[in-house]
Amino acid sequence: MNKLYLKEAFFSSLFLGLVMSSPLAYSENIKTEKMEYKCYLKTTKGYEIAFYRWEVNNFQINVAKLPAQKVPGSKIYIKDVEECVELNEMFSIGHAQKLDEETAR
Repeated sequence: MNKLYLKEAFFSSLFLGLVMSSPLAYSENIKTEKMEYKCYLKTTKGYEIAFYRWEVNNFQINVAKLPAQKVPGSKIYIKDVEECVELNEMFSIGHAQKLDEETAR
């Protein structure tokens, strides 16, 4: 094969590999991907389920920020987050499962 062709192919594939492996190539896709979650919360009025839509890569940060915030659409404050799961998943806590069945979407 031609040396020039091999050199060109090498640098093309190297460039493509660098671009695809850069954090920016992946962070744009992950950053904009949002998912719906439901959280089983201990509040100032008892236990409740609340619904959220967050960027996937910020899930843990958003869960950690919930205590001391208000439950969306109410004046009730969140004391603790017992569990958060994707909207179509089941809670692992029995009481949360029962409350989830009773909660309107």
